[in-house]
Amino acid sequence: MRGDAGVSMVMFMAAVILMWQGVASEIHITSLEVPKHAAFNSNQTLACHYDVGSHVLYSLLWFHNDQEFYRYMPAEKPPIVVFNISSINVIKEGSTGEKVMLRNVDLSASGSYKCKVTTEWPDFMEKEMTETMTVVVIPEEQPSIEGDVDGHYRDGDMVNLNCTAAPSIPAAILVWYINDKEAPEEYVQEYEVQQLSDGLLVSSLGLNFKLSRSDFIKHELKLKCTANIATLYSGSYEHSQQVPTTSTSAKEVLNRPEEGSLVTAADPGSGSTLVVDGLIHRLLVLHVVLLIYAYLLR
Repeated sequence: MRGDAGVSMVMFMAAVILMWQGVASEIHITSLEVPKHAAFNSNQTLACHYDVGSHVLYSLLWFHNDQEFYRYMPAEKPPIVVFNISSINVIKEGSTGEKVMLRNVDLSASGSYKCKVTTEWPDFMEKEMTETMTVVVIPEEQPSIEGDVDGHYRDGDMVNLNCTAAPSIPAAILVWYINDKEAPEEYVQEYEVQQLSDGLLVSSLGLNFKLSRSDFIKHELKLKCTANIATLYSGSYEHSQQVPTTSTSAKEVLNRPEEGSLVTAADPGSGSTLVVDGLIHRLLVLHVVLLIYAYLLR
């Protein structure tokens, strides 16, 4: 019995050792660093970190949308081979056995990026991992607010505004804020994203609601629209105004210029007054010139 128990123990220990050796002999890709978003026309670095344990690395391959564009084989001379594909431009001098640098990525560089690691004979073990990158076209301008603001808003007025983001890829995400708080869903009107002839996208978002006295915080109203694209872009446009107090007439408020107003109300008579004043001034100058000319002819 003792002999059988001894044999069983030996076999058990051998199985454990074999299992441990099997686990220890595995290869791993410990991390794959591919930016989720990359700015259009920027350089990007992708990194594939791996552990082959006691094995010998045979090759590290990079694929874009399953098309190989970079190969690292340490036993070869030279160890780096770059394959020309239209969507990828590799900076060879900045690339190594773990990282690959891309130059001036464009929209065609969006897609999946796969790193594949293989070991030497006789094991021929391999591991692969895939991540996705989206190339982003950053808007060149801040979002704009369009709509009629007749001087200043007052209690009971209807707010009908549209916020439009500058062209980008992907379309910017727009959010309306009322006094620094996100506008209720029922106040917001979503519009279909427009695609321009060059492929760029334009997003718009409406704001429609009736103002009440509670919308004016300490006699002030703030309406702001923000546009965001991942962590690469954030822009905003704000309309801020003061409402009349007990010592200020409505007309004074209408004529008061202030930063952030969408439309500045002008005095209806100011334009015609300037025209008349200018005409009188010109007639006086012409009269003086004629008198001088008549004197010289004498």
